[in-house]
Amino acid sequence: MDLTRLVTKVENLKKINMKVNNDKNILLINMMKLNKNLSYYIQSAIKNKNLIDAVGNQYNIKNMFVHKNTKSNFLNKIKQIFVKQKELWIYTTEQQKYATDSYSRYERYILEKTKNKNVDFITIGDRAYNFCKQNKFNVIKDFPTNTQSILAFELSQIIKILYLEQNYRKVRFVLNTNKNFKGSFTILPTQEFDVYKLSSSTLIETNKLDIKDFKIFPNVETFIDNEANIFIENVVNSLLIESSFYTTKNALVTANKIIKDLDENIMKLSRQAMRVKRQNEIEEIIMLTSNNKNDILSESDDGK
Repeated sequence: MDLTRLVTKVENLKKINMKVNNDKNILLINMMKLNKNLSYYIQSAIKNKNLIDAVGNQYNIKNMFVHKNTKSNFLNKIKQIFVKQKELWIYTTEQQKYATDSYSRYERYILEKTKNKNVDFITIGDRAYNFCKQNKFNVIKDFPTNTQSILAFELSQIIKILYLEQNYRKVRFVLNTNKNFKGSFTILPTQEFDVYKLSSSTLIETNKLDIKDFKIFPNVETFIDNEANIFIENVVNSLLIESSFYTTKNALVTANKIIKDLDENIMKLSRQAMRVKRQNEIEEIIMLTSNNKNDILSESDDGK
């Protein structure tokens, strides 16, 4: 490869490297924002859950948000034998720019866990929707993309209404995250809530609340209902952010790999260009020396 082409290639790679580094910086900023919001919503959801549980226990309230089964254990066991459990699953997928497959393990998990259950789905993203349709699951609602700031409120309202009116036993959420590598999160009922997995144990406040001296307005049932609304929205926000966070994190890993490869190629081509340049300089010196020698010989011949 000639020197001009090598130099041009190095300059082009440097421009690409600068663009990828700029993208990396944007990803880092987004990750910091997402992490801050994630911590806020998880802490808020946990506080909501603890308050709902405390009020329910203090006043012995059999609220559907706290525990779905109000019948005896014996009747529940009989029901489980003859009636398929009805569950609502939310499956969210993000757009993947690179040739990676982050969702197959979750889809195998979904197929395994829904074999003997009556399951309805809410899907977020094209892959989630296509997966459910291909496997003939009932999709109640489909959202094309995870637009967390817009989607969270609408999705939380849908979950609450369906949970109460359709008598779902559980509400589960499936997303791509290393904090639940091939499983799901249980949102409702609150006694089976396990979104604690999204946060480190040092950040979780699980102290039992002493509310015996508290006054509940306007009444206990309405209070729990209102608190449940806030709880569901905080949980949905947490999970949608975690989905975006993990995707952003993967994009950052990919960007770092691209930058590393670009740096190696730039260094390799720069060294190659330097060798070609030196070789050209040596050839030029040899040529000049040879020309000077010929000129001297020519002058000597003319002087004879």
